[in-house]
Amino acid sequence: MEIELGYFSKDLALELEITTSTLRRWSIALEKNGYIFERNEKEQRVYYDRDFRALRELKLLLSNSIPFDNAIKVVASMDFENENPQKTPSVYNEMIRLSKSELQLIIQSALEQEREIILAAMDEKLNNKIEQRDRALVHQLKETLTEKQLELQRPQKGFFRRIFSK
Repeated sequence: MEIELGYFSKDLALELEITTSTLRRWSIALEKNGYIFERNEKEQRVYYDRDFRALRELKLLLSNSIPFDNAIKVVASMDFENENPQKTPSVYNEMIRLSKSELQLIIQSALEQEREIILAAMDEKLNNKIEQRDRALVHQLKETLTEKQLELQRPQKGFFRRIFSK
């Protein structure tokens, strides 16, 4: 016989993304409608997989705008003992659940990566422009230097020769 381990209310509430007080309120409402939670020797509720499935179903119904009393009655009337999760296709296979803070961290990380990529591209483009400008400047300086050297190599006429040789 396989021993089934129970959940603490805190862990179950975290898994369902609800508060422990909400879990307690839902549990009391389900018990009032005939749903039975097992209890330990201290009369504390012990939550098992069937309870987790029931509470997850309740949360789903509530998220679909089903009134609380109706959702409680539907879940309390369902038979979670005989469900075979291996044969029932899960609706949650493709779904990834994230908290608001996790989603914000992912978005912030993606934005920072995109910002770094854009800055790197802009830096590269700026460096290319600077390199082109430097090449053009060096080329112009070489031409000017060559012209000055040619002028210096020509024989110089004296001042009066330049004036009267015309």
